[in-house]
Parts: sequence; C-alpha cells; structure tokens
Amino acid sequence: MKIEQIYRQNDWWDKINWSQLERDVRRLQGRIYRATKKGDKKGANNLMKLLVRSESAKLLAIYTITQKNKGRNTPGIDGKVYLTTEDRMELSKEDFEYRTYKFQPVLRRYIPKALENWRAVIQGRKKKFNGKMEMRPLGLMTVKDRVMAIIISFALIAKWEALMDPGVMGFRPGRSTQDAIQMIYSELIGGDKVILDADINKFFDNIRHGAILDRLDVFHGVITRCLRAGIIDNGKKHRMTKGIVQGSPVSPVLANIALHGLQQVLGTDSSAVVYADDLIIMTRTRNAMRRIIPEVARFMRERGLNLKREKTRITGKRQGFNFLGFTIEQPRQKLYVKPQRERVKRFLDHLRLVIWSNKQMEQRKFIALLNPIIRGWAMYYRYSDASQAFSRVDDVVQKLIWRWCERRHNGRKGKRWIYDRYYGKAKDRKWTFKVKKTGYALVKASDVKRLKYKFKIGDMSPLNSDPRVKELWKRRGYEEIRCAML
Repeated sequence: MKIEQIYRQNDWWDKINWSQLERDVRRLQGRIYRATKKGDKKGANNLMKLLVRSESAKLLAIYTITQKNKGRNTPGIDGKVYLTTEDRMELSKEDFEYRTYKFQPVLRRYIPKALENWRAVIQGRKKKFNGKMEMRPLGLMTVKDRVMAIIISFALIAKWEALMDPGVMGFRPGRSTQDAIQMIYSELIGGDKVILDADINKFFDNIRHGAILDRLDVFHGVITRCLRAGIIDNGKKHRMTKGIVQGSPVSPVLANIALHGLQQVLGTDSSAVVYADDLIIMTRTRNAMRRIIPEVARFMRERGLNLKREKTRITGKRQGFNFLGFTIEQPRQKLYVKPQRERVKRFLDHLRLVIWSNKQMEQRKFIALLNPIIRGWAMYYRYSDASQAFSRVDDVVQKLIWRWCERRHNGRKGKRWIYDRYYGKAKDRKWTFKVKKTGYALVKASDVKRLKYKFKIGDMSPLNSDPRVKELWKRRGYEEIRCAML
C-alpha cells in the first residue's frame, strides 16, 4: 500500500509496513551508492536530495528514533518525547525541509566511563564516595533534531560507503569489530610488520568543522547548522567552533568523512585500520614507519587532531598490542588474538557489582539477569583464542555465586543445604547453578563455542546490489541487508 493511501486511514501509523519502508529506503541508498561508484557526482547528489525529501525516509527516521532506539525516552532541551502513536503522527506533520531546518542547542550530560573500582562504588552506597571518576560528555539533541539528523545520515552513508577506505571500520553498515580484527590478523599472518599503535586525542571534541564541510558536495548548509547549534552545559549556552556531538545520529558518518584519505597518505606499502579514535598502522620496515609518522601527524593536524603521546607506540608482533578489547601478539610461532587482560578484569568487576547489588533477588530472576551479560560478553570474544579467559571468568563467577547463596541466609546454612537448594547436575557438570523445579540454569562462558572468523569484508558493502556480493553477505548470516540506522 502506498503512503498516500495509508494517510487516509485512521491510526495509520500502526498500519505501516516498516520492512517494506526499509526496503524502499535501502533501494534508493543502493542507487546513490552505484552512482557514486560510477563517478556520477551530479546524479548521486540529486538522488541524495530525493532521499532526504521522501516520505519513506522521514517516517522511517521517526520510527527509528521514537520506537527502536534505546534513547527514545530521553528528551532534549525542549523536554519532548514522542512515545504514543498520536505523538508520532503529529511529528510526521512537522517540517523537515533540509534547506531551511534549524537545529536547537544540544543538552550536555556527563556519564561515567568504564568502571575502574567496583569496591569503591559499593562502599559509596554506605557512605559518601569521594573518589574521582572520569566522565564522558554526551550530547542530547531534541527528538525532532535527531529525526532530521538521521534522515541526512541515510543519504551520507549511502554516498560515502562507495568512497571510504577499507580500513575505516567504525560505525559503518555491515562492519563490526570482528572485521577490524580480521583485517589486522590477515596483514600480520603474512609476515613480520612494524606496527604503530595509537589513540586519537579527544577525537569527537576536536575535529575541525572545515575537515568535514570541505568534503561535502551537498547538505553543506544543514550540516553547518547542525555542527554549530551550540551546547547547553549547566544552564549556559556555549558556541561550538570545533568538534561533533557524541550522541547525534549523524556524528558517526561525519567522523568517518573527516578521516577519509588516510590510506592515500600511507601509500600502497602500508595499511591502516581505524575504529573511531583507535588507530593501527602496519608497514614493513622501521624506515617506512619513520617516514609515515610525520605524514600521519600532518594529516591529523589538518583535521584539528593529534595522537595521544602516552598511548602511542611503535611495536611488533612479538611484543603485541591491544585493539578494541583484544590482545594481538605472536610470542613464538602462533599469532594469537585473545581477550585483553584489562577487559577481562573490567568485566569481572562489572559482574561483582551486579551480583552484589542483587543479593535478595529470586534465583530465577537472578539467573535471567546474569545470563545475557555472560553470554553477550562471551559471544563478543568467541572468534578469538579465549579458552583461558573463559575459564577464568567461569571460576570467578562460580565463587561469586556461592558467596551470593551464603549471604542470602546469613551464613546459617551448611554447604550441603546450599548445594541441594541452589545447585544440581546439568550435562556432564555436577556444580550447576539452576532452578530445581524448571532446570533453568546459569550459562558458562566456556559453553559458547569458539569459531573461526572466515568472512573477509575488504571493500564490500551491503549497499552493493551485485548478485555475487549479495550472496556473500547472505553467507555471513544476513537474511536482509540492513543499513546502519542509529
């Protein structure tokens, strides 16, 4: 059913076929991708304008922001959220003309970075915690501004997917951290390499606006207004002369646009893998690396960026390095990719805090709380050499669960009673934390089967309509190729 026909019905929002709408938007994105690949700049720009003006893109953006995203309950400075069908239908009547649209200032909030000291946080519940915790700034746009931003991102993603270097992995449709690790592994397995392991200092805060705007052929005005809308921090408005908002749907693709061209600077003898502010550069010799480093520094300066000195070093396979939560090293003959030790410790600290905070929870609900956490973490590392890390996690969790059982009864029950009450046999294991009546059991990290990651993404894109490429994506496990709609 066409959108015009849907509008004539009562409660038309609930009658929209969202899968069909996604396919319509994706089809137009595919045309933009093909036109860009062919070098038809004018045709690609016209198609991008057609997409951002389409009803399909507008409705899909509203649906994504107000129904699918986790932040749908979080308002911006106007205090508005659109959580009912009537609200969403009213929002669809608003003006989203990109040539005249004006963004409101972004409301800044601060969220704590990764937990460093779980004991201090636990103690802080009993008495005031005076420890310093590093905070990360997050920008909260109004819901309407988020809708406009994601409409623009639909078109920008489609064009820049055809232009991006293969090594730019962050925030792109169809790409994941596993693809980044696979690319590094493929480079290192073939021979010895000199590696630059670096972090970009305050990546999102310092990007020069011109580094983005100078590369845009279309939407220059609306992106300028988005970047310079300003920030409300502690009740005061601040101008934005640099940086992009963390939390904006269009920020990921803008960040990738700013970093476009790094591979051209490196040349054919070197390769780079970039994931947001994490950077790995691999080349053959130290002399080549000495030539590359000044070029990379100049590339970053042109974009208002620089590398963190304390987190930038030249290394090799023998010494190893960390990237995206993995440690990659070759101490002897085998090249290992395994969970980073600090990330394992951080995960266990998180589990300690979760278990401590739910001392009186019913066993079934407690298992239901922990299972997704343990399984999700293990699934992330299942393509790596994670056997030792999984065993360590299982051992620590077993001890934490036993202490949880003892605390529930204030130490008044014996070990045999606790075992009979909370544990039982499952498969070949005698000590399984499970509900006696139903058999619902706590998962173990080691239950997640380790797999070999075989998919090599290269410069392929899910927006490519070539039948051979589409077949490769299906083999990877995509029943439908979905674009990154954040």
